[in-house]
Amino acid sequence: MPTDTGTLLTRRWAALSIRARLSMIYATALGVMLVIYAVFVYTTVRERFVIEVDHRLDQEVEIAEQALVRDSSGRLFWRMPDRVDGYETLANMLWLDVHLPDGALVYRLAGGYAKNGIADELPFGRRAPGFFSAKLDSGLSLRVLQREIEVDGIRAVIRTAFPEEQVERELASLLWVLTIGLPLAIGAAGISGYWLAGRVLAPVAKMTDEAQSITADRLDARLPIANPNDELGRLGTTFNDLFARLGQSFDQLKRFTSEASHELRTPLTVIRSVGEVALRERRDEAAYRDTIGTMLEESDRLTQLVQSLLMLARADSGRIVLGREAFDLGRLTWDAVNHLRVLAEEKGQQIEVAVSSLMVLGDPAVLRQAVVNILDNAIKYSPVDKTIRVIAEKRGDEVVLEIADSGPGIAVEHREKIFDRFYRVDPARSRETGGFGLGLAIARWAVVVNGGRLEVDNRPGGGSIFRIALPSEMVAKASAVLSNETPKGA
Repeated sequence: MPTDTGTLLTRRWAALSIRARLSMIYATALGVMLVIYAVFVYTTVRERFVIEVDHRLDQEVEIAEQALVRDSSGRLFWRMPDRVDGYETLANMLWLDVHLPDGALVYRLAGGYAKNGIADELPFGRRAPGFFSAKLDSGLSLRVLQREIEVDGIRAVIRTAFPEEQVERELASLLWVLTIGLPLAIGAAGISGYWLAGRVLAPVAKMTDEAQSITADRLDARLPIANPNDELGRLGTTFNDLFARLGQSFDQLKRFTSEASHELRTPLTVIRSVGEVALRERRDEAAYRDTIGTMLEESDRLTQLVQSLLMLARADSGRIVLGREAFDLGRLTWDAVNHLRVLAEEKGQQIEVAVSSLMVLGDPAVLRQAVVNILDNAIKYSPVDKTIRVIAEKRGDEVVLEIADSGPGIAVEHREKIFDRFYRVDPARSRETGGFGLGLAIARWAVVVNGGRLEVDNRPGGGSIFRIALPSEMVAKASAVLSNETPKGA
């Protein structure tokens, strides 16, 4: 049963708004502090009252010691008048009595607080000297000081009392004020806390209203931020950055979907059109072979596109597991050049290679894909009978592989965009050369996941330079691997 009650309270607490919870927490915390403060004040005031009463009683007992003398008959008598130099004796007490050690009463005098005569007598009893509290049969509470004295060889016991009802009335008044004031203070704290919480959370309400109006078509909208340096401002800035990334992702997704559908539709349309034309009338064997060849070329184009899309999809989802091994970047570059040399020869192009043995650490298959894509791009856009230069060397803290073509070059505004998927500087010419606009996107991904960077610049004499830069740490790690095991292919 207690568990169910606790669960219910937890659910109700969780159902409250943050503003209500902050107000309740603020009021509760302030209430606890006020209660502690009230207890402290009440205890302190009560202690001060007791100290003050005890001090009064002690003063009166000292005066009484000086007022008692022994006469010629050996008896004690009170020699001090009621007033001395304007001071009223026994003014700060209810009564004072003097007893002999055997309990015989010597004197009993009324004090300044005995307005209606001496109160009921407090029975005398032997006890340790000092202060104590007592209660008369009439219900009156007393604070009593009892002290043993000696006057000219006569031992006696002095008792003086003060009514505690005055102190109790003052304490009751203080307690009444605290009892009434505490709930009022806590209530005022709750109201002010609710108001303050509303003021503090006002930016959240504005951001909430704006966020509710943001849809997939309004990802360019941003949350209002009053103070970007406080916690809410940093939260709003984070959400705005998130919306910016989402907007960019949506734009890329729309463009990717549009371009992918177009690229997929083109070879399918060609295959369908060629097939329909071939079936429209009878043709000879050569014509059918030409038709089938065209369909196979478009099928191969479609297969390459699907494979590229699958690779990018797997890369985005993180499903491609990279290998980490030491390999010779120079040898890898030579393999890529030899793989594509036949394409260059078909266009009468020359590929000049100047590479050295450079051991690096990474995934050779993925990096080879990057080199092949960049080299294929250079062959496509370089004119006939031109030269493509491939250089791999160590420069400072980096290992650099450069592929320089003799093409038209790339304008500054296109240099970063060419690595976007399906982006083409010249869409019509790219389709004629058979490109999809995915090769450079795959190349940059392959370089980045291996810890490097891919850049592009224009050559002074015309053309473009694609530069793959790998950090020197990869060389150092490769050296550490080689010192412990033999690299693959050695």
